[in-house]
Amino acid sequence: MKQKYLLGYSFIALFLIFASCSKDENEIVENGIVESEKVTLEPDFIENDGSEGIEDEVQLEEEEAPSLTENNSKTYGHRRYKLLTPSDVTPADLEACGQTTTMPLLVGSRKIEVGNVNVSNDEENLYLTFKANSNYLMKKVYLYIGAKQNIPFYSNGFPNLRKFNYKAFPYYFGGMKEATYVIPLSSIELDCFEIVAYSKIYSKKSNCFYTSFAYDQTLDQEYTYYNHYYGCVYYGDWIRSFEYCKQTCKADCTEVYGYHEDCGICENGNLNTFFAYSFLDRRGEAGVDVELITSPEGCDITNSEEVGHINISSISETKLKIEYQLSTGYEMCELSFSYGISRFNTPNNYSQQFDTPTTSYSFEIDKLTGANIYLDSKAQITSSN
Repeated sequence: MKQKYLLGYSFIALFLIFASCSKDENEIVENGIVESEKVTLEPDFIENDGSEGIEDEVQLEEEEAPSLTENNSKTYGHRRYKLLTPSDVTPADLEACGQTTTMPLLVGSRKIEVGNVNVSNDEENLYLTFKANSNYLMKKVYLYIGAKQNIPFYSNGFPNLRKFNYKAFPYYFGGMKEATYVIPLSSIELDCFEIVAYSKIYSKKSNCFYTSFAYDQTLDQEYTYYNHYYGCVYYGDWIRSFEYCKQTCKADCTEVYGYHEDCGICENGNLNTFFAYSFLDRRGEAGVDVELITSPEGCDITNSEEVGHINISSISETKLKIEYQLSTGYEMCELSFSYGISRFNTPNNYSQQFDTPTTSYSFEIDKLTGANIYLDSKAQITSSN
């Protein structure tokens, strides 16, 4: 008899635990407060990764987690990625090219934020870092990366997670607060692509699992119920995704300095070159070259290397032509040319940045009032491929 009572109590306890997650689907625990709404809301609680209530479709068994291969990389089908824990992430992994995209991980139609996703890339890899907020853990992650029109959906408009092309199972580590997924750019054919970033989130306060997607929280997902009793939902155009474009990586550049050994002056490591306008006028369009040199040690240029020159020429009574020319094996990322009428006082500036490094660039400046022109000229250069 006691065994029967104990068995009965056990069933009741299990029922109460389940009901605490799924009793209304309009309740979710956030910061220890249960919010209830009388309006009909999209379910927050998930079973079978959000695909419950879908009729006439075969539900597959839970996938096995992908096996480890060399260098801690993982595979899922023909897709390869690496899973990095926070301690695995090196400073080099954080040196992304261009802009990093950040999207919140949101639950349900009330868009309760349970974490965020950061996306960036370098020249070789795409980096997606999932971070769970306080009191939440990530138990599973599914990623779709590709053309928006090719996102796989069930018949009710919910993404078919099992057909996503990148999957990870951070629950192998007991659930994680943070994980970085590294995907070779060579496996992504598009320059701009859609990302559907899903995480199965576990709440330590409610002991429930929730569906979360990373997307722009100013957008609203449309949905309608087609079976209120079972909580079955039809979804409109899917907006719980976002576009990412591969960022261009700029070359690492080194600063070089313009200096004419005969007409140059140096004080406290500051290099200036000066010419008389009368001298430049006599030289005409042939002009005079100012060497571009690397790494002066203060005012000592003994060990500096010449990597190009700047030609200064008089092309009219009122104009000078300035032409930067790099030596073979070097390219210019940007330039800065300051000038004035007295030593170490060069308030006028012309600067230019190059999206694609170049070997030469020219521009014109007005001649200033006075007998001489003083130059403080620099450039950022890189080795050419």
